[in-house]
Order: sequence, then structure tokens, then C-alpha cells
Amino acid sequence: MTVVGGYVDVLPHMLAHYRGLGVDSFLVHVQAEETDDPVIAQTEAIMREFWGEIASVTVGEWLHNTNRELYRRAMQARPDDWFVIADQDELQVYPRELRSILDECDRRGYEYVEGCFLDRLAADGSFPAVRREESIWRQFPLAGFVSARILAANPNKVVAAKGRVELGPGQHYANISGSRPGGAGGCGCPVEELYVPVHHFKWVEGVLERLEQRAAFRRERGDRYWEESQRFVDYCRAHGGKLDVKDESLYLAEAMPEYARWEEVKRLSLEMARASR
Repeated sequence: MTVVGGYVDVLPHMLAHYRGLGVDSFLVHVQAEETDDPVIAQTEAIMREFWGEIASVTVGEWLHNTNRELYRRAMQARPDDWFVIADQDELQVYPRELRSILDECDRRGYEYVEGCFLDRLAADGSFPAVRREESIWRQFPLAGFVSARILAANPNKVVAAKGRVELGPGQHYANISGSRPGGAGGCGCPVEELYVPVHHFKWVEGVLERLEQRAAFRRERGDRYWEESQRFVDYCRAHGGKLDVKDESLYLAEAMPEYARWEEVKRLSLEMARASR
């Protein structure tokens, strides 16, 4: 399940990836600014290629809880089903067959699984257009910790959950009383057993302009998250309009999709997630 809006450049790669993992049902919700927003037709065309239809269209100003409400309604309708939850630019990578992982979670009473962002970058740190005909892994061969280090954004994500589980804002947590990252005090799969890399293909053509607009939009409405987007804009403006691939703080390394620095990033992500609770 995903919510798209603004741009859908990564969506074909994303749907193909999850179909390859054995996902056989896609719920793609569209959030459009206007009834004739081109993102609606673009998403319809992509879904026809993948033998599906748009699950819903929401028209109006994007608000911080838009995704959360769309997910909540869809999940409550199927409380016993598993939902793989991913934005159109998020490709989760599992250590073994997905269906067997979720079957094991059912046997052990786990109702959600967590992971964290691995931000994918072009080799030179620029923001190129996404090409349909080429492997997205090769187009963006570097992985690192951009969202956490530059935006100071929470990297923790709920990657899969039963329909009865309520997601927190941004899908960063499961809203279960007393729960913490890794299922401590709740019913999530412990991160010691499984913590999923979420390869994040956000840093593509137009991202600088989109985040600049988002920062202004959120600031006007008193949304404290405007600062995250502005930090990214400021960083890129200070580095020639792109990300500095020599910046050691970003933990960059090649990933196809294996990433040599995963254990370091996993530890940092969990530290940040626990501190934010």
C-alpha cells in the first residue's frame, strides 16, 4: 500500500520490486491538488501496466496527516491482513522470502515489522531524472544516511503491519500502548531478529525544488516539520546544488543492494528512534 502525489517517477520501479517479492495486491492511493492534476492520469497509466487500478483519489491541500488517514481507513477494513507499507520511492529489502517472514510473524504473535531509511544517491551526488529502462539500483548506486544526518528526520519506519495496527505519523511507529522500536512492550518483531533496510529513492530530479516548496508551505501553516526540508535545501545550496559524496557523516557506500555499512546505520537509526520516543 502506498500514497502518491506530486511525482510518480519511481512508482514503476517500486511496483515491479514488490511484485518480485511476491506481493499480489496493490493499494495505490493518489493525493492530488486539483481534479485535473496530471498525477492522477500518470498513476492510472502506470497501474494499467501492473494490472491494477487506483484505490482512491483525494483532492485538496496536502496535510501532515493525509497519508495516515488513508492508511488507517484501508487497514481497518482488513484487520487480519498483512500490509506492506511503502512510499512510492521506498524499496524494502528482506533477508529471505517475504511471505515466509510474515508467516513466521503470525506464528510468533508479531503484528508489525520495522526498518530504516537507506538513502540512495547518484554517484556524483546530483539529482538526475529516473529512467524507466535502466535498473534503479544502478542509476543510484550509493546508499547512506542522508535523511537522518542532513534533515535530522526520524529514519525509523514501520515496513509491514497487520491491518489492526494503527500507524503513527509518517509511518515511523506503530501506535500500540507502551510500544517502542523493536517491539519492546508491544507486539512488533524485535529488531534483533529483523530490521529492514528501506532503500529510499527520494533524491531524484526536482527534489530540491519540491523540498523548498514544502518548507515554505509548512512554515506558513505553523508545521514544525518545515525545518527538515529547509535543512536539506540549505545543505545543497552550500554544496553546489547537490549532496557532497565525500561527506563522511553520510556513511556513503555502494549498494547493489547489499550495503557494507548497514550495521553502523542500523545502530544509529535505533538510537535516534528511541531518543525520539
